[in-house]
Order: sequence, then structure tokens, then C-alpha cells
Amino acid sequence: MSQNNVPGTTSRIRTGIRLLLGLALGLCLAGAVGAAYGVYQLWRVLPDVNHLADYEPMLPLRVYARDGSLLAEYGEERREVVPIDRMPLKLRQALLAIEDADYYTHGAVDFTGLVRAAVSNFAAGQHAQGGSTITMQVARVFFLSREKTYRRKMMEILLAYKLESVYSKDKILELYMNQVYLGERAYGFAAAASVYFAKTLDELTLAEAAMLAGLPKAPSAYNPVVNRDRALIRQQHILKRMRELGHIDEQAYQRARAEKLALRQQYSSMDPAAAYAVEQARKLVVDWYGDNAYALGLDVVTTISVGEQHAATRALRTGLLNAQGTQRYGGPEGRVEQVPAIGDRAGIRRTLASYRDSGALRVAVVLQASASTGITAALRDGTSVLLPARNLGASMIRALKPDAPARSRIAPGSVIRVAHDDVKGWSLSQLPQMEGALVSVDVHSGEILALAGGFDFALNEFNHAVQATRQPGSTFKPFVYSAALEKGYFPGTLIDDTQRLVTPQARGRKAWSPRNYGDNYEGFISARRGLTRSKNVVAVNLMQAAGVHYVQQFSTRFGFISELNPPILPLALGAGAVTPLQLTQAYAVFANGGDRIEPRLINKVSQRSGGVLYEAATEARRSRVISKRNAYVMDSMLRDVVRHGTGRGAAVLNRSDLAGKTGTSNDARDVWFAGYSSGVATVVWMGYAQPRSLGRATGGTLALPVWTDYMSHAVSSRPESQRVLPSDLVLLDGDYVYREYLGGSCVNDRTAYIQSSLECLADGETRDTSERSAS
Repeated sequence: MSQNNVPGTTSRIRTGIRLLLGLALGLCLAGAVGAAYGVYQLWRVLPDVNHLADYEPMLPLRVYARDGSLLAEYGEERREVVPIDRMPLKLRQALLAIEDADYYTHGAVDFTGLVRAAVSNFAAGQHAQGGSTITMQVARVFFLSREKTYRRKMMEILLAYKLESVYSKDKILELYMNQVYLGERAYGFAAAASVYFAKTLDELTLAEAAMLAGLPKAPSAYNPVVNRDRALIRQQHILKRMRELGHIDEQAYQRARAEKLALRQQYSSMDPAAAYAVEQARKLVVDWYGDNAYALGLDVVTTISVGEQHAATRALRTGLLNAQGTQRYGGPEGRVEQVPAIGDRAGIRRTLASYRDSGALRVAVVLQASASTGITAALRDGTSVLLPARNLGASMIRALKPDAPARSRIAPGSVIRVAHDDVKGWSLSQLPQMEGALVSVDVHSGEILALAGGFDFALNEFNHAVQATRQPGSTFKPFVYSAALEKGYFPGTLIDDTQRLVTPQARGRKAWSPRNYGDNYEGFISARRGLTRSKNVVAVNLMQAAGVHYVQQFSTRFGFISELNPPILPLALGAGAVTPLQLTQAYAVFANGGDRIEPRLINKVSQRSGGVLYEAATEARRSRVISKRNAYVMDSMLRDVVRHGTGRGAAVLNRSDLAGKTGTSNDARDVWFAGYSSGVATVVWMGYAQPRSLGRATGGTLALPVWTDYMSHAVSSRPESQRVLPSDLVLLDGDYVYREYLGGSCVNDRTAYIQSSLECLADGETRDTSERSAS
């Protein structure tokens, strides 16, 4: 008998096997206990999920025009929360077809999918698939990171079970479809529909829904804006899955496959034409509600009219470009060392990445340059454009020559601005060196209809409409005349228009003798003609006669700041400081019959998921600052400025109620036109950001054309304003006089530069209201 068959040997082998089996079983039990303990410990640290019942994500601040048009959106996340019953069925089916086809039939975890993912990961040698259900993805999106570790996956599984123990499948899907990131700062499908297609969810086609459903897996990889081909491949796969699952029939499938998708041209979180206005509205709302304004889902309805706002921005930009067009070419905006080759689209995009287009002014890099043939340049998208020499001005041709100064020379690698004209083709342009502002207000409600604070908000955020305090020049003169009316002077009062020494030289100051524009003087003329012709000497004489301090204090009724407009005689010529918004408010007083109304930019603030937080009063806050008769007389004089004076360029609008005043400040550093018609008051300012002379420019040559360009749109559908002569105002010798002075009462000035148009009372009674001391 062999030793191998002895009973003792067999027994030892069996004992060893039993020992090994027992050890294995023990290890398995220990592992199971350990795993159970680990799961228990993970379960204990799982976050609470009950708060999702009251899901309140960060909702952006949105600013709207008065008609409900979206002007801007502020916040890190673009989002719109939509209940599941408002999510289109085709969108839900498309999403589930690619992400979790059996979502409504399996539990929180699809173990078949997990096994399939594990096999794929093992074969790939990396974490290639996740096998996550929608519920597991909700767990990850709300509570976990996207790191691919086994601990995170276990947490995901446990949270999925916890979620489904609390919420229904529909609720979990709703959470997912509102929270998931879909690229372009869009969170949730409602925001994505707007960003990619400029549509609401119910407006999406089947093809568009399938495109959006492909985004959750990899928003950057399948973004149709930057990876259109990859996005289309995934969309076609989703449509095929929908057909296989029976969600759509063959006809719908083929129609969706063939549909040409029209992506939104460019999603901008702000309407560029309204940028200054909405930024001002944003500041106001943040002042009211703090930084929470960016997360509360506030809808801000402004007073801005889209049509007027676009017209204002267009008119101001055109005016600034036209003004710049009269200047010599200033040179390229920059230069690059590596000149990209023609057709190298990627290289051209990199070269121009740090430069921004500005409306019709496109940035371009010069590829070839010659004074004889012109310029070949490339736009940001790589398109080559030719600027023939015949389209270039003399200073531009000089800049193309080899001996041109380095600062202005145009050569390959120069970064320039180009613009396209349907008739002339492409031409060389440049950003204007000047800035400007336009403010337009409804004179009865105070609502700001349009507000443009500069040439381009993206290039300069400083809002000249509300932040820039500049010398108003002759636009201030009507307030001197308005004050003088209350001192007994009238449009027919004769005032000397002869140059004289107003303030003699004294220690610490020079003698001052105001001069008229063009050194034109006429002797004694009526106050009406003095304003119509914008006579400086007349305005100073009238202010001195009415009283310097009185005029200064009187002007503050219109909203001017006393400290910025001191009681000195040069104030009559606009030597103080105002903002375009303040000046617009002031002219609105003449337009509406004497009431000062606070300008208003915001009509309503409400919470997207709640009620109204603020709503402007139906009746605007107003205060009577001048009498109806004062406003009537001033209106008649300002209409004459347009009919016969410095503002006659506005007459092209062919409206009988046009009224306004040009303004050119000291040394022509600021040019203005302020005026109104048909219930709309508008002010235009132009000048350099850092004040310096504009040369021979005036308010009539620069600002007035912008004003008429805008007002031609703003008043086109409005009836002309009709005024009724106040009962306490009468005509005498063809002009207006306050009724109480009709009997002969007059002002006894005892000054050589004023001649009253009224006879004094026979008994010598006079009304001496002059302030004979000059500052």
C-alpha cells in the first residue's frame, strides 16, 4: 500500500481544506461586516436631502425695458426654474434616452448599468463610464464633486437611495433638469434653450431638444457653439435612441435628422445699446437690496424704451464718429510681432484675442500695406478685407509710407479698425477720441426713455450721462433769463450788447470783460434777441441786474447743485458744473409748465418666484419751481432759438413746438444741445474725457446734429405740445409781460446797460429790485 493512500494523510488534507474554507469564509464575513460598517459610517455622514423640497437656486438679476424686452442679466449663473409639468415631453424623452432610458422602471441604482460600466472601465484601463442613474447624478450635482473615486461612487449610490426614499421620480427629474450645467454659463434646460436657440422650452423643436439633451455628459465637448460637428454627432445618436425606444415615429425621426439648426448668433448678457442704462439700474438695485440682488431672482422693469434707446446710442455713436472723421488719422491701436499668414484663421484669432470689436468698427490685423494699392487686413474670424487706396484719406496714405512716424505708421502687424459701407466697401477708421452722452426724459412722468453714457460701454464704463460734471456753457443762460423774469425783466427789456469791463482788476484776480462769440456786438437789443443769438454780454448784464446771488439760488430750484454753481458773474455763461441728467431734468421744467420732476429709471422690482418688492407711484413726484407764466415765456424764447437763432438746425424736424439751446463752454471744452418737443426733453453733450479744447467746434455743429438725429425718432409718433396762454400774462408791444406790470409799474435799475421797455408810474413810484453789487 502506498503512503499516499494511508488514512492519516487523507484526514490531514481534509482538515487543511476545511481550515482554508473556514478561513476564507471568515475573511468573507469579516469583509462583509467591514463593508457593512463602512457603508454604515458613510450613511451616517450623508448630507440631509430634505431641503431640496424647497429648492431655491441662485437666480440671476434681470433688467427689462418698459415693454418687457430683456436688456441685461447679471449673475454667475444663467438659470430659469421650470416645474416638471412644463418641461416638454420630447425634451424629457430625449434626455432619458441618452442618460437613463429605464429611469422610471429601475430603483435608485441600475446595477446592470453599473456592471456594464465596470466592465468597460476595466477594459479601458480607466474610469471611462460611470453607469450613473439620473438619481445618482442628482446626488452628485447637489452634494458631491465630479472626482472619479470608488468612495465618491459609494456616496453617490447611498445618496441616490436616500433621495428616492424622500422624493418621487418626477421631482428628482425636475431637480436635475433645472440644476445641471449645460455650458455657456447656462444652468438648467430653460436657460440653455434661451442661450443656444433664443427660445423658451415650449418653442423647441425635436431636433433642438435632442441637441440640448446631449450636453449634460460633457458641456464643453458637445457645445454646439464651439464644437458643432461633435454636437451634431451626439444629437443624431440621441434621435436614433429615441426612435429605437419608440418615443418618436420614423417620420418624426427623419424630419428631425434633416433639420438645419439655427443657433443664436451671439448670446450676450447685456444689450450693448442699453449698457449704460442697465448698469445704472443695476447699481440702484444693489443699493436697495445689497449683493443678494444677484441671487434673489429679481426682475427689474426700467423706464427705458427700446426704440428710443437704440436710436440714442446709434445717434451718439454716429455723431462721435463723424466728429472723429474730421480729424487726421491717429495711427494703429497696436502692433504684433508675429504677422499671421493670409488664411491662418487660428493664428489671426489668437493675434486679435485681446482686442474688442465696437459695433460696426471691426478690429483687424494688417497683412499687407502699400501707399499705392492700399491695405489687406484680416478680421477676427479670419476674413480678408481689402481697403483700396481710393478709400483712404490723405493722413492715412501718409501713414502707409516707409518714412511715416513710428507712432502713426501702418505696416504688416498693425492692429487697425475697419468699417464697411455698402457703396464704398471697406475703409480705415478709428475709435473716436471724444466721448459723449445723451439723456432723454418724458417731461410729464420723469421716466428716462433713453440714456447713453459714452461711445462704447465695453471700452469705457464711465457713465458721462450721470457721472460727468461739465461746464454747461450757454445752455445755462435760460435759467438766468427765468430768474430775471421774476425780478421784473421781460423779453422786451432792452439790454446793452456792448463789450464792457464787468469786474475791474483787483488783488488776486484779473479784470474780466465778457466777449460774444465771433466778437459780434449790436448795442441795445431785446432780452429775447439776446437769448436767441446767445449773446454773452447780454446774459452777464441781465444776471448782474437781477442779482448774482438771486440768480444762483433761483437756478438750484431746477436741480443744479449750489456748490458746483457758485454766485459769480461767469455763472451766466455756464461756468459752473452740471451732469447731462441734471440739465435734462432742468429743461423738462420749461417743457412741462413749471414743475420739477425727479427723473426715474426703474418702474418695478419683483421676485421671479414671489411678489412685487417695489413699484413706482402712478403720479410722479413733482414740485412747482416756477410759475406757469414763467415757463410759458421761457418756452416762447427757446422756440425762437430754434426758429431764428443758434439752434435753427433743429428746425429740420419741422415741428412747431421745438425749443432748445446750444451750449459751448469756455475754450470750447464742452459742446451741448438741450431742448424738448412733444413731451420729450433731451440733452446731448460731447467733449474729451479729460477736458481740452475742441477747437472751433460748437454745440450747433457737433451736439445739435446728434440731438435732431435722435429726436426724429423719439417724437415721430407723438403729437405736438399745445400751450394755453396763462391769464396773468399779457402781450405788450408784441411781447409778453406779467399782467401786474401793465399799469406802468417797472424796475428802476439805474444802470447804464438796461433800458426798461415799460413807462414808470407818473407819480414816480418805481419797483427797485436790482442788486447793484457785482461779484
